[in-house]
Amino acid sequence: MEENDLIIKRKKQEKKKSNKISKFFWNVVFIVCLGVFIYSSFNLAKDYYGSYKAGNNLKNLKTSVFKDKNLSEKKVGENKVVDIKKLKELNKDAIGWIEIPDTNLDEPLVQGNDNDYYLWRSFDKKTYPLTGTIFLDVYNKKDFSDRISYIFGHNMWDKTKFSCFVDFENKEFLENHKQVFIHTEDKLLEYEIIGVDLVDPNTPLYEQSSDRNKDLSFIKKELSKHISKDEVDKIDENSKLLMLVTCKKPDDNTLRRILFAKLINVKDKEK
Repeated sequence: MEENDLIIKRKKQEKKKSNKISKFFWNVVFIVCLGVFIYSSFNLAKDYYGSYKAGNNLKNLKTSVFKDKNLSEKKVGENKVVDIKKLKELNKDAIGWIEIPDTNLDEPLVQGNDNDYYLWRSFDKKTYPLTGTIFLDVYNKKDFSDRISYIFGHNMWDKTKFSCFVDFENKEFLENHKQVFIHTEDKLLEYEIIGVDLVDPNTPLYEQSSDRNKDLSFIKKELSKHISKDEVDKIDENSKLLMLVTCKKPDDNTLRRILFAKLINVKDKEK
């Protein structure tokens, strides 16, 4: 009898010990899960606030540089009056303003001393919110006189910057949204979108040097991999092209989504 009591007592002790271990384990799991939840919630709130802050900053910037403050934001192209001199006073790296009508892309354009700085900084050179600024490649001329001008911007989760490029994969959308406008201090450049494609980051179309894109036949051969033959055939020695470059997705930079455009009109601004 005493031996049975001892066995029962031992089993109770083992069960109690097992319950303690189980309780400790689940407490640790709960704390870890709670920590992950708090951390994720904090980052989500930070992203939403960053998006709000970036949007508010852009809105204030437009108020400063759109001369017709009540109506210019609704106008496009030659009907929009952007004070580029004022833009340059706010940031000496500013070179213009870029817009694609009927999309969210309507933002300042800068050119830094390298191709890294404005990936991580806003127009006012702040690192938060981390939206970056749309910028012209460091090797390109500010007057867009190069055969190919490269402009880079993030593909943002909040549907800003170059996130609209995915819409151009829809042929109907592309046919109805052909224009890209770039406002500089003395000119209005109008480009026609000729295609969009997902491209390897190491594409031969992008050579990082100042002496590039001279071989037109090579360029046309590479472009034919990404846009229609009809559009490639229209490109000649006088053509000025634009490559607007972003990531495939906000969290996927394995490929680049590139919007290809061709200059079709240059208009001098009134002095």
